[in-house]
Amino acid sequence: MISDTARYHGSFFTLLFDEVDQPLIVERLSEYGVGCYLLAERIPVYLKHSTKRKGPWAFNFFRSHQVAQQTLFEKYGECFTCMICGQDGIAGLSMAEFRQVLDGNFEEQECVSVRRRLKTMYHIKGRDGELENRVARRSVFEKLTATIMSAGQL
Repeated sequence: MISDTARYHGSFFTLLFDEVDQPLIVERLSEYGVGCYLLAERIPVYLKHSTKRKGPWAFNFFRSHQVAQQTLFEKYGECFTCMICGQDGIAGLSMAEFRQVLDGNFEEQECVSVRRRLKTMYHIKGRDGELENRVARRSVFEKLTATIMSAGQL
């Protein structure tokens, strides 16, 4: 049986590979927890998923998740958090964007909410604030491709 995690993480990588049409090294960073991957040997991504069909989608971040994200950020200079919203799309945030919704003061458990009305972009809100601008469903792949290309790793 294919697990939900495998199915949703697989959809992320399928969309990423569609965007990046050259070979891409992907490593699983299991020492940081489930959902942590390293792209092109220098760009960490942290994947969370919700199986809920319609929004709003809620994503819980335990202290251990945020510590892993911060550790990856400090080690590599960036960490993208990608929230897979059922079958709707992926809301992806750079660390600077993520810190607008959950600050550096890690609580035991914090939640990020992702909402999208019909034919609009994602609105992202967390315990510590909300994202200033809206996020398109596939914009994270443009961000990742640009970051990978600027690193010269493709």
